[in-house]
Amino acid sequence: TVHGKLVDQKGEPLVGITVTVRGGAMTATDDRGEFTLTNVDPNALLIFSGVNLETYQTRLHNRTRLDLTLETRINKLNEVVVVGYGTQAKVNVSGSVSTVNYDQELENRPVTDVSSALSGLAAGLSVSQTTGQPGHTGSVLRIRGVGTIGSGTTNSSDPLIIIDGVVGSLNNINPDDVASVSILKDAASASIYGSRAANGVILITTKRGKKGKTLVEYNAYAGIDKATHLFKPVTDYPTYMGLMNQINKADNPGNADLFKPATIAAWQNATDKTLFPNTNWMDVIFGQGNIMNHNLSVSGGNDKTSVYLSMGYLYDQGIMKTTSAKKYSLRLNIDHKISDKLKVGGNIAGYWNNVQEPFSVTTLLYYGANSVPGETPKLVQDGQVRYGGRNTVDESNNVANPLQYMNTWFYPQTGEYSFGKLYGEWDIVKGLKFQVNGSAEIYNKESKQYKDSGPIMNLWNFQTNTITVNNAGVPSQLYQRNDNSLYLTAYSTLNYTRDFGDHHLALLAGTSREYQQASAFSGQNQGFPSNDTWELGAGLSQPMVAGTSSSYSLSSYFGRADYNYRGKYILEANLRDDGSSRFAAGHRWGLFPSFSGAWRISEEDFFKAANLDFIDNLKFRGSWGKLGNANINLYQFMNLYSAGLNYIFGNSLSAGLAPTTMANPDITWESTTTTDAGADITLFKQKLDLTFDWYDRLTNHILVQLPVSFLYGGLTPPYQNVGKVRNRGWEVSSTYKDRAGAIQWSLGGNLSYNTNTVVYFQGNPNVIQSIGNNSIIKQGLPIDAIYGYKADGTFKSQDDITKWAKQKLSGANKPGDLRYDDVDKNGVINGNDRVFLGSVIPKYAYGFNASIGYKGVVLSALFQGIAGVSRYYSNLWYTSAIRPGREINSHFLNAWSTTHPNSNIPRLTTDNNSDNTQASSFWVQNGSFLRLKNLQLAYTLPLKLVQHVGITRLQVYANAQNPFTWTKYNGLDPETGDYTDYQIENPNVRVLTFGLNLSF
Repeated sequence: TVHGKLVDQKGEPLVGITVTVRGGAMTATDDRGEFTLTNVDPNALLIFSGVNLETYQTRLHNRTRLDLTLETRINKLNEVVVVGYGTQAKVNVSGSVSTVNYDQELENRPVTDVSSALSGLAAGLSVSQTTGQPGHTGSVLRIRGVGTIGSGTTNSSDPLIIIDGVVGSLNNINPDDVASVSILKDAASASIYGSRAANGVILITTKRGKKGKTLVEYNAYAGIDKATHLFKPVTDYPTYMGLMNQINKADNPGNADLFKPATIAAWQNATDKTLFPNTNWMDVIFGQGNIMNHNLSVSGGNDKTSVYLSMGYLYDQGIMKTTSAKKYSLRLNIDHKISDKLKVGGNIAGYWNNVQEPFSVTTLLYYGANSVPGETPKLVQDGQVRYGGRNTVDESNNVANPLQYMNTWFYPQTGEYSFGKLYGEWDIVKGLKFQVNGSAEIYNKESKQYKDSGPIMNLWNFQTNTITVNNAGVPSQLYQRNDNSLYLTAYSTLNYTRDFGDHHLALLAGTSREYQQASAFSGQNQGFPSNDTWELGAGLSQPMVAGTSSSYSLSSYFGRADYNYRGKYILEANLRDDGSSRFAAGHRWGLFPSFSGAWRISEEDFFKAANLDFIDNLKFRGSWGKLGNANINLYQFMNLYSAGLNYIFGNSLSAGLAPTTMANPDITWESTTTTDAGADITLFKQKLDLTFDWYDRLTNHILVQLPVSFLYGGLTPPYQNVGKVRNRGWEVSSTYKDRAGAIQWSLGGNLSYNTNTVVYFQGNPNVIQSIGNNSIIKQGLPIDAIYGYKADGTFKSQDDITKWAKQKLSGANKPGDLRYDDVDKNGVINGNDRVFLGSVIPKYAYGFNASIGYKGVVLSALFQGIAGVSRYYSNLWYTSAIRPGREINSHFLNAWSTTHPNSNIPRLTTDNNSDNTQASSFWVQNGSFLRLKNLQLAYTLPLKLVQHVGITRLQVYANAQNPFTWTKYNGLDPETGDYTDYQIENPNVRVLTFGLNLSF
């Protein structure tokens, strides 16, 4: 007699699996995955087979107990894909939809938010993690390029996020609760969301309970992290002092040395590194962080009720030593069947988080750039903490101490998020279903900004034990702010599905109402009695308060019709009508239609007759649709006024209001039309999947704030619908999975190509609108095109300057200055010689992954990259303009000088207004990169080793996030969300974690 139990890779029982003795008895597993066979030969061959199961064979070898973990497989042709307000069989989808089986593909990844986890996993989706700062690790997501010039909000090009049917944010969901992700890329798949879907839609489905045994899962990991890359300043102070002497004489050889030879010699000969330091401020500011995560979930159900409950805890101690974040999260998803006709359910989710950080990380790093290696970061003397300033009178007294800023300027934040959703579902008659949904989301955030006061704010010269900068008298100050928001959603749908012989019809009609209100209240005060009493009521002077509120609503009607004939010919139409309070009456409503079709040629009789058995599915798709975008600030159709603008009326000072924003009551939606053609191919018994898409995405009536005359004073200009942008490109993705005996492997990859062009701007191809100091909007170029002079090396001699076109924009050129091309060949270099220097929008985005497993051991790797992108990079950490008291990047050790006369790196100079700092191709870098995003080794212990203590699955793993990056970029990190913004941010991190997954 042989007993046994069969479970899948996750420890869940395999029900209904056929167990056959070759040439003999047969049975099947029960609802616990168990089986019994009697009168079996001790050396018999047992065969296990079933739907979606990899057939497995083994000999008994005198065993009487067999507990096995078997690999299940999914019939890809029957996969269900989440789409707008419903699901569809993947094989019948006629739009362009990418799916990520999040629960499987991202298992064990130590990600702190969902957005970062999607890197490299879907064609057409660009994911850029902009920072490794705890509490801010969310990524910038772009679907098929950038479609809008900029609408005045930071998320104007972000896709719409839908979580379990409700608009949400990826920051509000625990990654461990996600079951699947669908990415709606073309208008046909996204138009059901109408006015907010122009930048694509990401649908998130959370986990729910399943009928069967209660499953308890515990996942945990802990690890360490370090910066992927840091600046490399000159840290040897004698070398630094010599360079500063050289720089001081670069523009005027008659200048005296800033640093005396005796000062330099004292540092060269010193042994006391406290009084004569060579400080690397990167090592002071950054170090090793650590991360810890715990997640516990319970799920199960019966014929009536199913439940999923999870609790999570995340702690992230940043690499910047005063940054940290902790987050507690909770989710409850429940479904209950009242009768055969009625079903109800709901979701409850929430979190509490706390973020600790300096007042501004960007400011902190700029403080770091305004420091020198000759400063001692900190000393504790006579029980008092003292922060170092200059240690020699030769040094500038303007040097900053970033450690003091980091330890005395604070910005703690606490957030509370609550979400609740209820639904009811009524099967009216066969094929006709009505569903109603309602949800509420509440978010509260409290933040404080304060800095210490008193002697701790002084800077010291530790050589002379004197104060160099006295800030003890600066009063302490506190700014506190509370932000609150409420978001209400109610939507209902009516679904009708029916088959008429070979004809299948599915209809959807729905309506939706959304309302959002937000408010903020702030107060500030000064003069606190100590550095431990940071409450507004403890301040002694200058109390002030402020407050504001806003509201927004959206009303919608939508519908969809699906038709297919014998699974061969598929047609779909969508229509949504949206009304938004963001626009004035008469311009609030927009209609957004789409049409798509597909032909499964593999289902045709003539195709089957060709005996192409290696082709499981071949489908061609095509679609067209119109989408909208209204991501602008509220109330832009009406004049806005600000208070607190006092003026003289008669002989007294009077309080007043003044207009601050010009109105344009005629603004309306940005509209995007997308044409898509694609093909889906499944080959070799569903081992290989191929998908290809070509698209043309044209955005019209783009909302732009155009410059206005200075005669309008400080008025913010109104929005106008004056732009048109085209994104055109293609995508290809593939996956291959196979096995040979106990070895299984998989390969996957995706590649996207996109070109971005401003095809219309203000109706004039010659109009140039500057965006910052180095990028522009101009018809015929990409959005935010880098614009400036084309550098042609450096002037090597005075004769070289004389023979060149007249160039100097300020003062006189000298050898070592950058020289620029005279584009118009008129002998004078000026603003007319500026040219297009590169696109900040990547042309290529790609990702590929591989895994191989053998008897419970799995090694996997994920790569991500972009190509065909430029970055303008110039800031205080990377510049040739060096003022006293400022760091020097070691890259510029090879700058032009009399000892490096052939260098094309411009000379170091104190002149910040020199030609060398003009926007030019010298500061444009290749922003392409390839990153090993994730490397993981996991081992699942055999069931027989753990089942005696009730464990159905135990997996341990080691994981490396961002371990290697290949790039030519010189900045902190090539992965950024805004390639025109070169301000300094907290660098990304490489993370090494160890974890385990337990199932009971």
